[in-house]
Amino acid sequence: MKKICIDVGHAAGTGATGNGLEEHGVAVQIATSLARYLRVSGHTVSVIDYPQLSNAADLNATVRAINAGDYDLSVSLHCDSSDNPDACGAHVCHHRTYHDDGTYTDSVQGKALASAIAGPLCKLLPGRADHVQARPDKKKKLSSLQVLRETRPPAVLCECSFITNTADAEVMKRSPVLIAQAIATGILDYIDHGH
Repeated sequence: MKKICIDVGHAAGTGATGNGLEEHGVAVQIATSLARYLRVSGHTVSVIDYPQLSNAADLNATVRAINAGDYDLSVSLHCDSSDNPDACGAHVCHHRTYHDDGTYTDSVQGKALASAIAGPLCKLLPGRADHVQARPDKKKKLSSLQVLRETRPPAVLCECSFITNTADAEVMKRSPVLIAQAIATGILDYIDHGH
């Protein structure tokens, strides 16, 4: 059995908003159901959440807690946003390290975990061409992410679709449990394949 960390992305009131929803609130609902599913499967699960902090303080406290917890894997839950109301769909990010010679190395386990989660999650919430993203990705000008870059266990960040898209937001509002089930399915598949 694994020791799993679930990070509620962003402190309260510091994340994305749209369609009457706020990112922290959505992530809390998903995290609660996700933790339950994983615990029922026999895993030890911690939910990390610092709702009262600033965004920067939340990130720093989250990284410290993840690194102190001796976790086998970490999943950070977020909602994407866009000025384009048609932008939709989920994707999952993993860490990439660039070397001085211009080559790069992806986190092998992080990429495997991201791919396992992206399958069911992006089936539930389709729309993105790139279901799995490396961060940073210099070609696409995607920046690094602290919860991937500075954490010790294999880590992913799930963008659970666009809070600014009406259809995606409806799933977040009415069926956060389905998002949690999709992420849990991916995590359990990753574990079942020997990671």
